[in-house]
Amino acid sequence: MNDLLALLPASIQLSHLLLAIAALVVAYAIFTLVGFGSALLAGAPLALVMPVARIVPLLAMLDCGGAALRGWQARQAVAWPEFRRLFPGMLLGQLLGVAVLARLSPALMAISLGLFVAIQGLRGLLGKKTAPGATSGHPFGYGIFGGVLGGLFGSGGFIYAAYLERRLADRNAFRATQAVLIALSTAWRIVLCLVAGLLDLDLLLQALACAPLMGLGVYLGHRIDLRISREQLFLLLNGLLLACGLSLIVRFAS
Repeated sequence: MNDLLALLPASIQLSHLLLAIAALVVAYAIFTLVGFGSALLAGAPLALVMPVARIVPLLAMLDCGGAALRGWQARQAVAWPEFRRLFPGMLLGQLLGVAVLARLSPALMAISLGLFVAIQGLRGLLGKKTAPGATSGHPFGYGIFGGVLGGLFGSGGFIYAAYLERRLADRNAFRATQAVLIALSTAWRIVLCLVAGLLDLDLLLQALACAPLMGLGVYLGHRIDLRISREQLFLLLNGLLLACGLSLIVRFAS
């Protein structure tokens, strides 16, 4: 924790730092449960203590390790045909997203991120569920859209999940395929951020300092996995997304 504090500007308020720390733990607990949501939930609180352009590569490094481990453990259940349908669009979409990320102003990005997060929370609270096995849209389009959001805001996982939930009735296949997609998409995002000059030694040290928080979140996620229903989990997730997004919009718009 002292390492993390030393890497942050002295002007950062302690309350904002504590909120960001709590958000990281909660975000990776949810990430463990549903396979996405880390950047959506942690992005807005982290924007209070660091530039938005640095949040995407920071969370990409944390996500990559966690998702790679989950994907390797469940590799036998991966639905490779669905993976191959999403993967090309994801690669192209992330390239576009990171290109935009390197050129937007911090204030505009913060407000855009807040609006994006709030919309996703409201959409999740009001949206209707679709039965597994249904088809909706072209997989390349899902890949492009998820990739752009991943490159720009650090989270396109919920787009992949929306597609896979409509295609895969087996829960193990859904989780395994989602984990492999997230692992490879975040690894690709790290490469793109490195090429775009968005990664440096300080950010790597921040990611290492945040790794114990990610580990704590993963542990808590495993602990509560059997104690909360899917409906309760998504209600909590989307409510927090809405609150975090609105708070970020109000802070930077004013």
